[in-house]
Amino acid sequence: MQNAPRATHTGTWEIDSEKNIKVECYVMDNGERVLSLRGAARTMGLSGGGSQALTRNLNTQWISPYLSDSLKDWLALANRNELPQYFTKRGTPFLPFEASLFVDLCKGYVDAMHDNALKTEGQILTAERLYAVMTAFAKTGLVSVIDEVTGYQEERDRDELQKILAKYISEELLPWTKRFPDEFYKQMFRLKGWEYKGKPKPPYAGKLTNEYIYDYLPDGVLDELKQKTPKNKSGNKTHRYHQYLTEETGLPNLDRQLQQTIALMKAADTWEEFDKLFKKSMGEPIKKFESKK
Repeated sequence: MQNAPRATHTGTWEIDSEKNIKVECYVMDNGERVLSLRGAARTMGLSGGGSQALTRNLNTQWISPYLSDSLKDWLALANRNELPQYFTKRGTPFLPFEASLFVDLCKGYVDAMHDNALKTEGQILTAERLYAVMTAFAKTGLVSVIDEVTGYQEERDRDELQKILAKYISEELLPWTKRFPDEFYKQMFRLKGWEYKGKPKPPYAGKLTNEYIYDYLPDGVLDELKQKTPKNKSGNKTHRYHQYLTEETGLPNLDRQLQQTIALMKAADTWEEFDKLFKKSMGEPIKKFESKK
């Protein structure tokens, strides 16, 4: 398989040394950020069966409702033994597991945990490990973590911001659809002690939405959205920010940030408690680029 992707950078991200939670990461020569299937299973604490441990776990009936469509498609390929073979820098073959799929896997287990769907001690331990992983990469995203631990970030192209914006920002305005669940604002109002009446919402709610949601998309995205969404003469925005996010990358990452934030809101009794939980989980937004003029 001469054309099979080969790793250009590799590294191990150690999250919790006491619990031996670590992630083996690879950047491939085709630009993909992946884990090895065997390594992903080890990160979850699964034992036995090597690279098959993960597929065996995902084939169990209880987890199925929490798997994303992408994970289900991947699982179908795995069950048919049709997964591609990649190679390490040294030429050792391995089965890859894409970073985006691992993010979906973490979210699936955490959602199941919130729904009290975990029944065995093993399921609970796996969910706790994946929650620790998800909390660790929530600040910058798993792709950024992989780039850092493998050393690839030092070699990224100088036009990184433009590449990020191309992935996140759509050139065409998408039709409006409801993107922010009512639960997000209900929890915000509950924690702030405000009376929730649906629409309209105070301008301060929009400020908080930027601070806790849009600011945690990659740096530079919110600035670009602001430029694309000017205010009219009445001082109102002409469109919603999310109408300019791409369907492939921007919107899924927005949805992921929303779900993680709502989960933290539900766990808090006051806004101060939520803010503390949020900052502990997410950290501060990473600012690498100056605002576009």
